[in-house]
Amino acid sequence: MISVPLPSPIIPRNLPDPFVLAGGQGYYLFATGQADDGRRLPIWFSRDLRNWRFVRGAVTAGEPGAWNRRNFWAPEVLVREGRYWLYYTAMPDDTPGNTGNRVGLAVADRPEGPYEDCGVVVPHASLDGSPFVDTDGSAWLFYTAEFRTAADSMTPGRVYVDRLIEPGRVAGEPAELLGAHEWQEGPVCIRRDGRYLLLFSLGNWGDATYRVCWASSDGLGGPFVESPQPLLVGDDIQIGPGHCNVFAADGATWLVYHAWTPDRAAGRQPCIRRLDWVGGCPVLAR
Repeated sequence: MISVPLPSPIIPRNLPDPFVLAGGQGYYLFATGQADDGRRLPIWFSRDLRNWRFVRGAVTAGEPGAWNRRNFWAPEVLVREGRYWLYYTAMPDDTPGNTGNRVGLAVADRPEGPYEDCGVVVPHASLDGSPFVDTDGSAWLFYTAEFRTAADSMTPGRVYVDRLIEPGRVAGEPAELLGAHEWQEGPVCIRRDGRYLLLFSLGNWGDATYRVCWASSDGLGGPFVESPQPLLVGDDIQIGPGHCNVFAADGATWLVYHAWTPDRAAGRQPCIRRLDWVGGCPVLAR
């Protein structure tokens, strides 16, 4: 049985937007930001979810003028065609603010990388790309739209899904799924008992308003109905828990997310909690 100290961080480091990939040898955790080796998107490895070691940064920043010079946010990995496809958000040097953010892709032959750049996948303002494979084998990409330009018809802060024709190309037919709040981010889709559950984060990532919410639907394209109760909120131990993902281990479903400690000394640290299911609804295990 997996034994993890909860709700303490599994790695006491600043590793926001964590994603855990369960492999044959153990577990790989990918996170936002710069790695200890100067690369981007740090990868850590564990055999037991308790003891972790740094592996490498997954990607390098592109050359001047490249799409991936700044930010390096929200990595997620799709295993397909025997390869590891790493989706993440980045932007060029020459765009103000975060207006140049795009969901792009890198690929490797092993989960630990290193990953080779494949370029932009979503060709308009976007972030937090999350791949999903349905039971029929079709692949999809969930993401949040960011910034509206003359060429972009989508609404910033809303969650969309588009079909992945191949790992590096979307169909260009995005469908809006969530837009009830001013801003939704960090979408991740799971399928359970014939229904689709969409987890996402609301609030300000930098304060106690950040939280994990969820919605469900009978179909991948919606409509998704939001639960009136959030899945995960902060307390006096963890502040602003959010930007989650899910993975399977030890016969159970686990939620991985980041949160601040009250002193905020180590930044947003990765934590995990086991998910239970009550009447088809996700609840945190006690």
